[in-house]
Amino acid sequence: MQLAQILTKNHVFLNFEAENKEEAIEKFIQMLEQSGAIKDPAVLKDALFEREKLGTTGVGSGIAMPHARSGAIKELTVAFFRSEKGFDFKSTDGAPVNLVFLLLAPVSSGGPYLKLLAKISRLLRGDDFRSNLMVAKDIDEVLQIIKDND
Repeated sequence: MQLAQILTKNHVFLNFEAENKEEAIEKFIQMLEQSGAIKDPAVLKDALFEREKLGTTGVGSGIAMPHARSGAIKELTVAFFRSEKGFDFKSTDGAPVNLVFLLLAPVSSGGPYLKLLAKISRLLRGDDFRSNLMVAKDIDEVLQIIKDND
């Protein structure tokens, strides 16, 4: 499964701003709803907040990977958010988050969901990958960086 095939141009947001995790999750859902990707924002927002109660998805090094499975989503959906300033996501290392990959999936997609989550995690371990995403000039460049590393 290729991340580059699932992440679409209308789900890449390069000038994301939030003050904290709660505001960020609200905005993630709002932006995806506006793009037409989700139909039941309240259910998905609840699923993301429930997942965060299990432990932060702010994994450190300026990265967050919020994710949830829900009956309110029909197909695997990935969104990418970049925040130049960074925001507090209660990350494991306490550092502000600049790069977010949000993964939403139907309840029935256990295998593909977990494989995609693992792939995103592997990609984000690369210092060059993270640096390149931070300096990408536009959405097309972000998508090309992902495709080249996928």
